[in-house]
Amino acid sequence: MSEAVSVVMPAYQAEATVGAAVSSVLAQSHQVVEVVVVDDGSTDRTAEVAAGLGAAVRVVDQPHTGVAAARNRGVSAARSPLVACCDADDRWLPNHLELLLTTLRRDRRGIAAANAWIRRPGAETPDRRLVRGPFPTPERQRMAILQMNFVPTMALFERSLFEEIGPYDESLSRAEDWDFWLRAIFAGRVAHLQPEPTVVYRLSPSSLTAAEAAMDRAEESVLRKASLRPDLTTDERAYLERRLSGPGPAALGREADEALRDGRWWAAARLYRRAASLCPDYRPLVTKARLMSIAPPLAGRIARRRLPPA
Repeated sequence: MSEAVSVVMPAYQAEATVGAAVSSVLAQSHQVVEVVVVDDGSTDRTAEVAAGLGAAVRVVDQPHTGVAAARNRGVSAARSPLVACCDADDRWLPNHLELLLTTLRRDRRGIAAANAWIRRPGAETPDRRLVRGPFPTPERQRMAILQMNFVPTMALFERSLFEEIGPYDESLSRAEDWDFWLRAIFAGRVAHLQPEPTVVYRLSPSSLTAAEAAMDRAEESVLRKASLRPDLTTDERAYLERRLSGPGPAALGREADEALRDGRWWAAARLYRRAASLCPDYRPLVTKARLMSIAPPLAGRIARRRLPPA
């Protein structure tokens, strides 16, 4: 297989992080052909910083139209048959691309997804893996991708996938990657996880109610769009009808976390069960719900100590 890789990096107001992100890509054990940095209408020095990092970096400018449009611009501009995604505030470990290529060689038409270390806002070091439970098996991926986006953003795929299923949906201000992976999996592509964390994935501040509400709305938009697909099975259509009839697992999980913080153990257990019933393929949530159901006060006190700061 041709192993020429273009890296697409959307960037907005990223002057503080884009240098480290691009440098980590250029330091890969498998050399990249180019890094396409799409400056999404930044008013800071994002484009200037990126452009100063070498001949392998191409900066493409566009008016501020959002991450989906930036990803589309970057993939369209890419010159290589393989495309890898990197956000402007992430950092790749040196073997990231090499291990993703090893994964993709097993299924050229697949999607090679990387695990990552999560770094929370204000934290000095990463604290846990992005993908913690078992990865959905190929035969479960259609149902699993309706439950949640299990494919990390930092993935490697054939550029022909973009041409086959169409671009990222620019009407989505968030969750555009979920919609893209959902369409890919329903088109017959399979996601394969490279389980060793090879990215430091920086979480943006997300504790604000407005940000959470915006993500909830975006996820609902993705699923309502999916519910219109003519190729859904009876079980898939029934799941989407149930999922769209009330709060999603993320909202239920946040409500359950608040109940934990308040010491309302039985309410937390009930909410975790509801969330897990909507994501039965996500093992960590299912396990947590089961433990909370067995002994809410005991399990709740243990789980509360593991909650991130509110």
